[in-house]
Amino acid sequence: MKRSLEEVKARCKIVLNDEVVINLVDKSSSPTAAFEMIMAETGDQTKAKAGRWLAILRRDYFENYQSINSNQVTLQ
Repeated sequence: MKRSLEEVKARCKIVLNDEVVINLVDKSSSPTAAFEMIMAETGDQTKAKAGRWLAILRRDYFENYQSINSNQVTLQ
């Protein structure tokens, strides 16, 4: 089931200004890989879950992900 853009944005909101998480998501090959990489780097499960959602945003809504990533825009 594909999640709505609004739901995905809400779930990844807490990491949108976290350069470490964004860089790890960029390097990951999948949402699960992003989760594992973030957990290994930060040890923070909340960030890892949000990073997984950011990777889902990249996968399912790439244009929106690009605008967030290039502008570091916060979603409200």
